[in-house]
Amino acid sequence: MFHPFEEDVTQLTDTQLTERISELNKKYFQAGRLGKGQLLTQLQTFVTIYRDEVRRRAMQQKNQANDKDLDQLINVD
Repeated sequence: MFHPFEEDVTQLTDTQLTERISELNKKYFQAGRLGKGQLLTQLQTFVTIYRDEVRRRAMQQKNQANDKDLDQLINVD
């Protein structure tokens, strides 16, 4: 997903991503109580961007762990 005001999320640490998601969720619920529909859409877009990056990193770590496991299975003598 792309947004013109999006920062480079790949440069953020895992902690920073989690903090941003938490902050945006708080703002989302505040905007919901105020009835700001357009703001809700924008906030949800950013939450999705950050969550996608968290998922991408988790999948990358899982794939790296699986690759290491396969190295132990292949025995070439």
